[in-house]
Amino acid sequence: MRKENLEIAKNLNFIFCSHPLNKKSVDEEYLEEYQAAGLDHTCALFSYEDLVNGKLSLYCEDIKGLTIYRGWMMPAHMYELFYNLLLEKGIQLINSPKEYAKYHLLPGWYSDFDGLTPFSVWNESRDIEDALELTEGLEGAFVVKDYVKSRKHEWYDACFIKDISDREETFRVINNFLARQGENLEGGVVLRKFESLKSIGNHKDSGMPISEEYRVFVFKGEILISDNYWSENEEVNISEDEYIWIESIASKIESNFVTIDLARKTDGSLIIMEMGDGQVSGLQQIDAYEFYRTFQNQGKGNMYSIEYVKEVINELVKMDFEPELSLCFIGNESEYMIIVYADHVSFQRCGYYDGSGEIEYKTLDELFEAELIDGICLKRDWNKIVDIWCSPSIIDFEFKKDKYKKMIEQSNREWGDRRPIFKIVKKEIDKWNPYGLLPDCPKDEFDGESTRIALDMDWNFTTDKIAKLISDEFTFSFGDEDMFSLKCCKPTAKNIRDGMDRFIENKRK
Repeated sequence: MRKENLEIAKNLNFIFCSHPLNKKSVDEEYLEEYQAAGLDHTCALFSYEDLVNGKLSLYCEDIKGLTIYRGWMMPAHMYELFYNLLLEKGIQLINSPKEYAKYHLLPGWYSDFDGLTPFSVWNESRDIEDALELTEGLEGAFVVKDYVKSRKHEWYDACFIKDISDREETFRVINNFLARQGENLEGGVVLRKFESLKSIGNHKDSGMPISEEYRVFVFKGEILISDNYWSENEEVNISEDEYIWIESIASKIESNFVTIDLARKTDGSLIIMEMGDGQVSGLQQIDAYEFYRTFQNQGKGNMYSIEYVKEVINELVKMDFEPELSLCFIGNESEYMIIVYADHVSFQRCGYYDGSGEIEYKTLDELFEAELIDGICLKRDWNKIVDIWCSPSIIDFEFKKDKYKKMIEQSNREWGDRRPIFKIVKKEIDKWNPYGLLPDCPKDEFDGESTRIALDMDWNFTTDKIAKLISDEFTFSFGDEDMFSLKCCKPTAKNIRDGMDRFIENKRK
């Protein structure tokens, strides 16, 4: 998330619908969201029922400034009233009435994304004959809806028209839709071309076809969070190129908080199925706590804030650990690693063939602010992390601190003043990475060899003597005299000697 957007996101308020029978409690449909939002944000309640009657009734915490509404859909005129009444109290909703209407109602956004969404026609009438006029010249299968909603769970009765040229069937479906929407019909009738989508089954109750679909929340032109629309606990199957395409769509949106619903066609491409105002869009399969963490720039699969990670890693370094933090990002197949040393920090793309090698930075703060390889900026892209783990573990760190301290104390007793030698040897041997075994193999893959080399060394060893130890140890372990000749081992030996010299020099300062 861009720095300016993050500052706004962190300081947002949220306002929820109150319970119809207990106005000082949140509507039970939004209880989990209310609890999740309240961990980092100030939250207020209002009576939806009172607003219907033109009155604003606020409850719970006092809020001022920029605010996101999370609750039931409102007609555009009702949202405008809500917006203006709140503004009189010093509360500004994230989207203006004009922005709300543009993305809440299909005709508002359709022309901006024509060609990226199913072909559509519409009118502003509730009359069946006017709706039938829309069908003239159309061919194939269509879906009927209003400006906001369809009756997709009444798929065959009031939504799907198999052949728009079949006037009798078309009349039946549209007439059912109009009758069942009744006074709730928004705007008029919309006919959307039915697209051939990649099926994942049928709805167990309505028989409606279910396809591979995604809901994407967009905050100020950036992807905030995305997940499957229908399938729970499944990976989001969006490629890096598709993610870039979605970002390009998000950048064109003329509102601060919007949802994009995408579906995969049978040819494998993605298509925009719907857009909506983000304040009245459901989370679908997105976990409420994950959703609200994104406003603190913490993404799905990443439960840690940047501040927490920095604080814990700095404590681990003070304990004499060298923490290794592995990261994976959405839409990116590579794994990345941060290694934090006593006097610097490094970042790298892992891999034997396409690994970048360690790129060094002076401090954690410099690393998090920097533009890194592959266009990554940790501070900006923290919410794109889908997997994060650390050695030693940073989970429940407060409960593990004493254990970690005892581990270091025991190691110091065993190694004495040569413990730094082992750390230097391990660092350079792992960086050398014979046969490219790291990072796919365990992080302690070469610890046996590093331990035996360090045990046979002292602070006065020359580069040649260190090279001989490395050559003997790895030839014994792997049986490859050519790969582990003295000549091949000398560059790593020199790095170890240089590391020892730097340590000695720093001790003198």
